[in-house]
Parts: sequence; C-alpha cells; structure tokens
Amino acid sequence: MADGASEKPAVEVVNITIDGRALQVPKGMNIIEAAKTIGIEIPHYCYHPKLSIVGNCRMCKVEVVGAPKLEIGCNLAAREGLEVKTGSTSQRVKDTQAANLEFILINHPLDCTVCDQAGHCKLQDYHYEYNAKPSRFVEEKEHKVKAEPLGPTVMLDGERCIMCTRCIRFCDEITGTSELGMLNRGDRSVIAVSPDRPLDNPLSGTVVDLCPVGALTHSKWRFNTRVWFTSATDSICPGCSTGCNVKVHERDGEIVQVKGRMNEKVNQEWLCDEGRYGFNRFLPERRLTAPRVGDKVVTIEEALKSAEGFLGNQTLVFISPDLTLEEYLTLKLYLDKVVKKYRAVVAYRERELSEVEKILVSPDYAANFQGAVLAGLVSGDLEAEYESALAEVSAGSAERILFVGERSILAEDRDARLFHGLAAAKMSLGILSDADSGLVTSLKIVLPGRSILEKSGMMVNRTGRLQYAQAVVRAPETSSAEWHHLLLLAARHRVNLLPGLSPQGLVGDRDITNEHLKIDKRFSGLTIRRIKDGGVSLDDLAAALRPESGSAAEQPAGGQ
Repeated sequence: MADGASEKPAVEVVNITIDGRALQVPKGMNIIEAAKTIGIEIPHYCYHPKLSIVGNCRMCKVEVVGAPKLEIGCNLAAREGLEVKTGSTSQRVKDTQAANLEFILINHPLDCTVCDQAGHCKLQDYHYEYNAKPSRFVEEKEHKVKAEPLGPTVMLDGERCIMCTRCIRFCDEITGTSELGMLNRGDRSVIAVSPDRPLDNPLSGTVVDLCPVGALTHSKWRFNTRVWFTSATDSICPGCSTGCNVKVHERDGEIVQVKGRMNEKVNQEWLCDEGRYGFNRFLPERRLTAPRVGDKVVTIEEALKSAEGFLGNQTLVFISPDLTLEEYLTLKLYLDKVVKKYRAVVAYRERELSEVEKILVSPDYAANFQGAVLAGLVSGDLEAEYESALAEVSAGSAERILFVGERSILAEDRDARLFHGLAAAKMSLGILSDADSGLVTSLKIVLPGRSILEKSGMMVNRTGRLQYAQAVVRAPETSSAEWHHLLLLAARHRVNLLPGLSPQGLVGDRDITNEHLKIDKRFSGLTIRRIKDGGVSLDDLAAALRPESGSAAEQPAGGQ
C-alpha cells in the first residue's frame, strides 16, 4: 500500500463571517450548522441534520451581504468569503422571521393549555422570542382532523401541523416504509396515511420526537402529564445492546415519556418503539423489599450468614445482562476472591430482526452483555453457554447456584422443570427485585436488588462504546444495588473487594464508579463527566493507552 493511501482526504476549510464574527468551517456546511459552532441559533422547523433539506418553513432566513434577497440558512452552503447576518444583527431578517411566524400561526389553534407539547414546543419558544404579538387574524380558522390515529402508536392533531414534513421524510429516508404523505394544498394540507397502510413500523414513535409542535402525539402517553411536573433525566435505553441515548420523564415513580437523544455514534436521534414504550417492563409491579431465607423474612445479617456456603465451592452463576459495568467488575472480584470455583453465564439469546429493526435494534435483550465480557466473567458463545447452564439446573445437577440481577434468567425460561431443579440445589441465592418472578419462592436465600432504571453506572454497547446510564426513578429504600450486596457478602468473609470503599458505609453509585475508574488501568484518565459526553470508544481508549505503557506498542503482532 502506498504511503498515505489509508489516510482520509483533507477537508477543505473556508473562511466565513456570521454576525461580524469570523470563523472557519468545512466548505459546504450549511449556515444553520455553521452558526451553531459559535453559539448562534438560527430558528428552524423543517430542517433536521439527519434528514434531507426541503426549505419549506422559511424560518431560517438570513441576510447574505451583497445578495438582493434573503436566503434560507438550511440550504445556504458555506463558501470562501461568505458574510451572513442573522436576526440578531439584521432588522430585515428579524422582521421577516416575525412575519413568517405570524403566517405559520394563522390557522394554528390556541390550545396550548391542553397540548401535550406545551412546555417543550418550538412554536411556543419561537413565538416568544421572534414574534410575541397578539394575532391580527379575525377570519375563521381552517379546521382539520383532530385526534386522528395514524397507527397504533401515533395520534395526529391536524390543526396544529405546520407542514414541516419531518415525519414524512423520516419514513421515506430512514425507515424506507413511506407510510406518511401530504394531501391537498395550501391551508388545506394535511398529513395522512393510506387506509390500508397505517404508520406501524418499529421506529414509528420517532416521528413524535421529530415533530417541532404538538401535531403528533403518543397514543400511550396522550394527556398523561405536563412536562413541568416531571423529572427529566438523560440516560441510556436498557432494551438491547444498541445503547440508545434517551431522555426519560418520570413522575411519581412512573415513566411518563421517553424521547430519543442525539448521539452521532450510537442512535443519531432515533429510538425504536420497543425501547421507547417498554421502559415500564423493568419496574416490577410488586417489589421485593426485604431479605428472605426460605419462606421467612429475615434481617440482612441473617441472610448473609445463610449464604456462607458459597465460600470455596463450585458455583453456577447466572448474571443479568442489564447490570452496570461496576456490578460486573465487583462480581468478578467477589467470585475470584470468595467463591473461587465457579462457572458464570449471562442471560443472552438472539432473535430475528426485520430490515427496519436492523436500522437501530440489536438482536438481543442484553443491554450490557459486553460489560460482562469486558469484566472477564463470560466469553465465547454466550447463548450456548446460557442454554447449557439452564439444562444443568433443569436436570437437578447444579448444587450451588447464584443469581445476580432480576433478568439473570429470562422470563420465557422460568418453567416447572427449572423450578424443580432449583429446589434440588443444596444452596441457591438470588439478588432480585420482582416479588412475583417465581424465583423468589424457589430459592433458599433472596436479597432485594434494584432495577437498572434505579441505578447509575457504566454500560458498554454492542459496538464497544462505554456510556453512562443515569438512574431515572427512585429505588425503594429497603433495597440495595447488586454491587452493594456483593460487597456485604464478601465482607462476611472479611474480604474487602474495594479497599477504597467501606461496604458498611453510605456508598453511592458514583462512589463505586469512581473507585473502579481509579483502580482499573483500562479506564485510566476517564471521568464520569467525560463518559456522559457522548460515550467513549473502548478501542480508542485502548489505543490511547498503548503509547503510555510502552509494552503493548513494542510487542510484535500476536505477542504475549
């Protein structure tokens, strides 16, 4: 290979000016994106960085010095010497944006008080910032369809629609399913579907995220709450190993809305319906809130004493695929230092995906199985190992069994044969959260754990990207994270798994994250803040560490 053949072609950079501020941007970048790089917002509705440009809302108009007419920023490409003025420095642009917004609002209903988008609506935001004048329209408004189902997940209020066509373009360009279209012209235009072809693709709920107004709403969450009554948290979807970035709205312990969050390296800004509408499956209806030994509720000390039989004995360990990386690392320490003889498997099973699902969804329900691999707990054919362990339990040949996490055994595998095999085991312990799971009555010892939605910690997605999931609901005070139970189990044998932390003290999720980041050389220099900022590629992290260690960089390929 010739020298430099593998290098990417250099990006041509041009000099432009926006509102008197000089900057350099890649040639061809549109002015909306160019302005973002220096903190200037150009208002827009129809433009989305991941969809084609149609230029039909006209809100992003800017003044180009030397040009006779205003131009739309979404379709204005950066070129050498381009000088642009936005509404901040050009009265002409400011007046045009106000007039354009007044035109958009002519037929818009004054129903903000009942609209689901109220409080996070760009129509409200822009009206306040760019117009803020009472309507002069005295004629009868054009009335359109109300509460019209477009499919099983999405409802349309046609009067609110401003015809930005983001939803149409998403179905045309991203999913390729093309269920949506526009009928009629002018103020009679309306979004519609064919009677025999509803909006029912695996990413259908994403069109609601894309809608800049309240025209598209979630059928499931319609009129359920106001956004200002919720607690919004940036987190990671635990539905599969794609690790989509999400914003989760919680109220009174319930998930009331989930939106996709932009991450160029993971999910763009899209989110599948299975993940979006499935968050509540991680929150048991009836919680396990106290330790149990047999059919008796006991203290944590009594439960820990009953669990001493794992010390130094061969143990079969079933691990949930949606624990945090910190819990996997802590479990690895516990198994190596206390149990010593063990076989660990993670609950992993793949499924067939449709072509649309393959755009975003991973073929598993194992959000953090890569974390278990990274921690050194499992390797090889994870599904085959899991199936083999299930068969061993069902046959009654496993004497000591440890379950870590509610989904350490998948729901479809909890049958009579499995429960019979568990009853035959000499020792069985589970750290679980669902009081109705069936495992509770089959295990000899049960400790109250927490759902992945109740914990903060690191997760590794299918492509090896390290991300940080933030707890989105408050956990029952009588429960503890799995990592805390593992610390207590080890302390019972006078083993301190993490010398920097005391298992009896008040230790939080961030404390254990920081401790692992400190003691694990693979995460050298990482902080929670850095991981939260879009995630970190483990491959890039390993490559960055090689020159520092010297040894890895100096070894020949295949060296030990």
